[in-house]
Amino acid sequence: MILEKEDWEEPECCFRPHIAAAEAVHTGSADGGPSVREVIQGFDRLLDRDAKREAAIYLEDWMARYEEAGDWASQITILNEMMGFYRNSGEREKGLAAVEKGLALVGDHGLSQTVTGGTTCLNAATTMKAFGKAAEAMPYYDQAFRAYGGSLPPGDYRFGGLFNNMALAWEDLGEYRKAEAYYKKAMDIMEALRPGSLLEIAVTWVNLAVLYEKAGREEEIDGCLEKAVEIFRSGEVPRDGYYAFNCRKCAETFGHFGYFRIKKELTEAADRIYREAGEEPGR
Repeated sequence: MILEKEDWEEPECCFRPHIAAAEAVHTGSADGGPSVREVIQGFDRLLDRDAKREAAIYLEDWMARYEEAGDWASQITILNEMMGFYRNSGEREKGLAAVEKGLALVGDHGLSQTVTGGTTCLNAATTMKAFGKAAEAMPYYDQAFRAYGGSLPPGDYRFGGLFNNMALAWEDLGEYRKAEAYYKKAMDIMEALRPGSLLEIAVTWVNLAVLYEKAGREEEIDGCLEKAVEIFRSGEVPRDGYYAFNCRKCAETFGHFGYFRIKKELTEAADRIYREAGEEPGR
């Protein structure tokens, strides 16, 4: 039986290391300071401690530095991170501003057919979708697919994130058959990348459960959720900040379906990981 809906949303799919961080146009530093990759690692450490306010200030500070230096390549990397961060924190104005600037930089510097350009289009589309612009997002998902297709092997992990997020957008548009097809495309890629992709597989099972509810296929919901729980409990999955992030994102959906014990288990696991990370010496 489906219980009354709580305040929840479907978890999006993203791979770690962050898509944006992995696709910086360059990783060096002209002035001897930290590379943009090292900057993103610092951002990750703040997220691992659940220090959201400090993480926002950190990103904005580095964005201002790169703007002052005229370093457009590093700006693209930071803007990709901003899209994801503001999407998750629900800050519509800031998230869409990052989308606009990121896409403009990609266009200005002729990157639309590169992996970096594809990644920016993917993050932009997913942010637009999160803020109610699923139809407007679809051309950018298509552009990401074309860019990846021209540069990456078909089994690359980035296609898994792309297909999963495309499925979420089709679902928002009421195209449930298309959404299911893209979830299955994502699952095929991620299954081939186990065990490093286990959390992404769990998120996809959770998303499929939500899709099946909308499509009136309630008999398939429990099987999806049970497969996701098995992964969250698996000893193969590192109990790190990324695990905590996904626990929190999926916990509300489990609660929505009446899996209150699992919701409590995942929430407590996330709280424990963040608490221990914050207490770690030198953090």
